Amino acid sequence: MALLNELKNEVLNNNKSRAIYEQEQEIYELCKKLKQIRQEKNFTQKDIASATGMSQQMVSKIESYNGNPSMLSFIKYCKSIGINLCELIK
Repeated sequence: MALLNELKNEVLNNNKSRAIYEQEQEIYELCKKLKQIRQEKNFTQKDIASATGMSQQMVSKIESYNGNPSMLSFIKYCKSIGINLCELIK
């Protein structure tokens, strides 16, 4: 864990790396919020997949911000859980 913290400090001490890290962190937090909302509404990943036409694996990738999902995928996901992506971002 010490090595990981050392690496993170190195990244955060570089202005360019810090900016990228902060952008990615915001997107990651958004994905966590989407998952939280889905769970609060008692939807499964399979429910979302069925409602959007995406695979369950894609739904999982959106929630974990893995695989660089498209904005269209985010929008479909949000609509399927009854929220507007733009409103959520505000």
